[in-house]
Amino acid sequence: MLSSQGSYHQEEALYLLIAEGSEHAFKQLYAILLPSLTAFSFKILKSEEAVKEVLQEALVRFWLHRDKLPGISQPKSWLFRIVANECYRYLRKNGLQLRLQQWLSSREAAPVSETEATMSFRETQQLIQQAVAGLSSRQREIYRLSREQGLKIPEIAAELNLSSNYVKKTLVLSLQKIRRKLERAGKLLVFLLLVAGR
Repeated sequence: MLSSQGSYHQEEALYLLIAEGSEHAFKQLYAILLPSLTAFSFKILKSEEAVKEVLQEALVRFWLHRDKLPGISQPKSWLFRIVANECYRYLRKNGLQLRLQQWLSSREAAPVSETEATMSFRETQQLIQQAVAGLSSRQREIYRLSREQGLKIPEIAAELNLSSNYVKKTLVLSLQKIRRKLERAGKLLVFLLLVAGR
């Protein structure tokens, strides 16, 4: 049985071989990382079928961009980031932004992940929370009803006894403020996934 240090060096060697186009090395790496990639994806997607689809797409994307590997200092983190991005793409495509937001919120209480991807998304969620805290009380109320409780504009309007037009304009303004904050921080990806399709 390989030590963790030996396993690390084995993975590093596989990444180099993959960069050179070795399908055998790719299959070996896949066998080594499949359990952790599956667990990581399932925490986000909560569906075995979705995990299979996402991992297939992510690994194809990884293989197609293997030429970038020599210039990447942490290839394992890069691979996990590709998988995370495919998970969020899947959620967006299937209209599951609320599940995405709930998952991101749940990460606040979790230990810091080893993967660069999860750390990046946690930082983004914290920035979103800071931006929301800077909104007016009415903007904050409408934003939370929409993004945290999943209510549609007509439902929010009825809940707050406001016009749908007012709710829509207020929500758009709130999203623009949050977006600007994330653009300045270079953390726009997750926010775009959260608001897509609403």
